[in-house]
Amino acid sequence: MSIAEHGRPLAGSTGPDTNGQLIALRVLEDIAARQASAARAPGASSALDRERPAPAAPTRRRTRHRARKPLTSSLYVVIVACWLVLCAALCTAVRPVAEAAFRTRGMALGVTVILTGLFIAYFWLNGLKDFGYPIAYRLMRRRMVLPPARPPWPSRGGLPLVGLLYVTCNDFIEESLGASMRQDYPNCQTTILDDSADPAFRARVDAFAIPRGIPVIRRDGREGFKAGNLNNFLRHAIGHLDYFVIIDSDEILPPGFVTRALDYFAADRSVGIVQANHIATRNRTTFMRTFAPGVDAHWPAYQAVKSRCGFMSLLGHGAMVSREAYQAAGGFPHLVSEDIAFAIDARRAGYRTVFAPDITCEEEFPPDYAAFKKRHRRWTEGNMEFIRRYSARILFSRTLTWYEKLDIVLFCYSLPLTGVFSLYVVVNAIIFPLIHFRYHYPVWMLVPTLVFLIAPMLNDILTWMRAPKRQLSSYLLHSVALFGSVYFVSLFASVRSMFTGSYFHVTPKTARATSLKSAIRQNWVDLTAMVVLAAVVTVASGSVLPIILLLIPVTFGIYLSVMNAGDAAVAARPDGRHILEKRRRLCTTTRTPPAPSRLAARSR
Repeated sequence: MSIAEHGRPLAGSTGPDTNGQLIALRVLEDIAARQASAARAPGASSALDRERPAPAAPTRRRTRHRARKPLTSSLYVVIVACWLVLCAALCTAVRPVAEAAFRTRGMALGVTVILTGLFIAYFWLNGLKDFGYPIAYRLMRRRMVLPPARPPWPSRGGLPLVGLLYVTCNDFIEESLGASMRQDYPNCQTTILDDSADPAFRARVDAFAIPRGIPVIRRDGREGFKAGNLNNFLRHAIGHLDYFVIIDSDEILPPGFVTRALDYFAADRSVGIVQANHIATRNRTTFMRTFAPGVDAHWPAYQAVKSRCGFMSLLGHGAMVSREAYQAAGGFPHLVSEDIAFAIDARRAGYRTVFAPDITCEEEFPPDYAAFKKRHRRWTEGNMEFIRRYSARILFSRTLTWYEKLDIVLFCYSLPLTGVFSLYVVVNAIIFPLIHFRYHYPVWMLVPTLVFLIAPMLNDILTWMRAPKRQLSSYLLHSVALFGSVYFVSLFASVRSMFTGSYFHVTPKTARATSLKSAIRQNWVDLTAMVVLAAVVTVASGSVLPIILLLIPVTFGIYLSVMNAGDAAVAARPDGRHILEKRRRLCTTTRTPPAPSRLAARSR
C-alpha cells in the first residue's frame, strides 16, 4: 500500500487503520490548506454556499428536503393504460387455453399456462416502455427547462471544494485523466483511487501522478469493488469536500463540467446527484465504430425521460455528488451495481438525481466482443445482486412514487429475467410438445409481440433516421446480432449470481487480435449450449423453428469476435467517428481549446 502525494511516494503498513491515518494526514492536508486559504480570501462566503442546505449529519436518512415536484406520472399512466387494454385482450386469448389445461391435465398444467400468459404480459409492458420513451423524449425535449447559468465566479476564495475522483483498476488511461483535469472551475482537487494489482498499471499511475502532485490512494484487496474503493477515501475526505465527481478510467469530462453541474445544485436544494450526458468517442476499432451510435442515441433520450417521468439513477460515472447526499445515504453500498443502489438510498433520504443533458462527457464503447460480453456479464450479475438486496426496500419505500418503482423494475429486472424467459422456452418448446399438449393463440397476438420485439431499436431509428439508409440498416442488423448473441451470457450470469454471488468484472480497454479459431474457442460455451438446446427442442417438438430466432443471433458471436481482424493497419489513427456520424469527431489528442472560463470572463 502506498500513497503518492505531492510528488512524494509514501510507504505504509498494510493495515486499514494505517491507511486511514495516511489519508487523513497526507491527502487531506492539502484540502485543509485550500480551505484555510479560501477562508482568508475576500468574499469567502459564496452565494452557492448560502443556497445549499447545511451539511447533513453522518447518520442515515435524518434530514429530508421536499422536492419541487419535478416528476410527472403522465408517461407511465399512458403506458399502464395501454398495457391494461392489451392485458384484457390477452386474457380472452389465454382463458380458453388455461381452462382446457385445467380440465384435461390438472392443476399443474393450468397454472403453467397462466404463468406463460403472465410472462407475455410482462414482455408487452416492457415493450411499451421501450416504445413510449423515445416518443416521450421527442415530445418533451423542446420544452425542457434547464437551470440558468450562474454569474462568473468572483474568486477562488469561498468557492465550494470539488473533488475529482478518478477510479481505476488495471485500466489507467493517462489521456482521459489529463483531459478531465482541465476544468475551468478554480477550486478542484484531483485524487486517483487505484485498485490496480498489475505492477505495470501501478507504475503508469505513479508516473502520471507524482510529477503533477496528484494524491494516489491504494488499499489492500478489492472489498466492495468500486464502491469500496470510493468509500475507502470518502469516509475520511467527505468532511472536507463539498462535492465530488466520479470519473471512470475512460471518462473525459468537458472543461465546464464542474461549473455547469453546480448550477443544477444551486437551482434545487433537493438535488443530491447530477448525472451528465455521454457520447462514445475514440472509436479506434471496427467494433467500436459500429456500435457507438447506440451510446449517442440512448443517453439523451432515455435519461432525459427518466429524469422527468421515471427514476433517474446515478449511472456510475460522469456524475457529481454532494456531501449531504453522500452522508445521508450512508455511503456507497458494497454492491456491483453500487450506482443504482446509492441513488435509491439517496432518494429515500430526500435527495434526487437529475440528468444534465447539456453537460456532455466522453466515454469509450467496449473495444471488442470479448470486452462487451464481460461488461454484459457484470451488468447481469450486478442486477441480480441488486434485486436480492433492494427489492424489499423499493417495494415498501414511502418516498418512491409508484411510477418510480415501476421504472426501476422495468429497467433493472430485464437482464436477470433471462432466466424466466428460459423457463418460458423450456415449457413451450420442450415440455408442452413432450406431453402432447397443443394450443393455439389468436393470430392478432403476433402484432404487439413483433412490435415490442423491435421496440428497443425505435430510439436508434428516430435518432439516426437521416443517416444514409445503408449504414443505418447495417447498424440495426449488427445491433440485433449483438444483443441477441448474449442470451446465454445473461442466462449463465443470472444462474451463477444466484449460487456464487456477483463479481465486478472490469471492462478491458484494449482490443485483442482474434482469429477464427480463437473466436470459436472464446464462444464455445454459448455454441455448445445452442447446439444442446436445438437438439432437445428438435427431439421434443420435431422442429427447431420454435427457437430459431433465439439460436441464429448466438451464431453471430463468431462474426462479432473477428470484426476487428482488419484493424491492425489503422488502429492508431486519431479518427473517432462512428459509422453514422457525418462530421469528424476528434479524439483528445487533437482537442479544440476549451472556451474561456467564467473566472477569466470576470477578470476581463
